[in-house]
Amino acid sequence: MDKTLPPIQRYSLVARIFHWSMAAIIIPLWLLGFYVGRIMPHAATPQKALLLLIHKEIGPFIIVLTVLRLVWRAPHHPPAMSSEIPEEERLAVQVGHFGLYAMMLVVPLTGWVRSSVHGLPIPMMWVVNLPPLAHKAPVFVPLVNVLHQFSSWVLGMLIAGHVIAALLHRYGRKDSIMDRML
Repeated sequence: MDKTLPPIQRYSLVARIFHWSMAAIIIPLWLLGFYVGRIMPHAATPQKALLLLIHKEIGPFIIVLTVLRLVWRAPHHPPAMSSEIPEEERLAVQVGHFGLYAMMLVVPLTGWVRSSVHGLPIPMMWVVNLPPLAHKAPVFVPLVNVLHQFSSWVLGMLIAGHVIAALLHRYGRKDSIMDRML
């Protein structure tokens, strides 16, 4: 009996470039936001202002990348999952991916609104200032701060779950799921 395994169905090169480049941007940006917001002293310092500026310059670019990724993905479907994957795991993958895409839009959008209600400029990639999404409204600052922080935590948990699942497949189950994106 021939036990030859079928070749691994990988994501396309473009999908892999989107995936890994966005991971290389979003994870450090999330960590930077966490560091500035939770670890650094609350007092304003030049170092904190610089780190926050870097966070704000790159954040809106994630919206651009996510939209481009979704537009590209629409006609380019991912490779089929192995029939060995149970139905509940397939559902978890779909829900997880939907959540990741949603939060990759919601987090930077809430940051954009946050800057808007503060009356601050919304810079993007040191090239352009984006228009505000809302009028300056100090009364909404606490609400928008909470929305940005909460959505950031949701994104962080989804990323952590995504990474843990990939590592469990790679080193726990020792299957080829992770190889699809490598």
